[in-house]
Amino acid sequence: MKKILAFLLVLSILTLSMLSCDFSEIDSSSSSERSEQSSSKKEESSSSSKKEESSSSSKKEEPKSNLGDYNVVIDSFRFAIDYQGNDVIIVKYIFTNNSDESDAFMYAVTDTAYQDGIELPECYFLDSSANYSSDNQSKKIKPGNSLSVEVAYELSDKTTEVEIEVEELFSFIDRKVTKTFYID
Repeated sequence: MKKILAFLLVLSILTLSMLSCDFSEIDSSSSSERSEQSSSKKEESSSSSKKEESSSSSKKEEPKSNLGDYNVVIDSFRFAIDYQGNDVIIVKYIFTNNSDESDAFMYAVTDTAYQDGIELPECYFLDSSANYSSDNQSKKIKPGNSLSVEVAYELSDKTTEVEIEVEELFSFIDRKVTKTFYID
């Protein structure tokens, strides 16, 4: 009986301490981030009217996109074939670690590709002609450094646009970096 009473006492103390926390700092930062997101969406919508070109053509350097402790730029794409002969899109990201510790792209952020609103599966084994390596996804980099990372996704078709979303893996604030690649 004493153990149950002690457990209930500890549980109530924890609950009260959580309720007394001041979340106003989190709310104010998330509202300022929402305004930043809405302004970046306006910029993105004006730039999304122009079709994206593959990485073989020249294009302007895009600003880094802030995801809290990390910056991720969805840079470019190219096509390849996987080992089964399926069409694949390889997306190039520029990952910058601004946290206090060394971290890797695959442990810091989550990346998702969509076609017609349906998630595309990642590909790990590509035809040798693809010249693709997923090694940089798991390489840790020290704070302040950047690394080019490639991720391959199996396409459902080669005509529908591909939307890329990247967000911090562990975060209480809803921040996303998005980019749409228009393919022909």
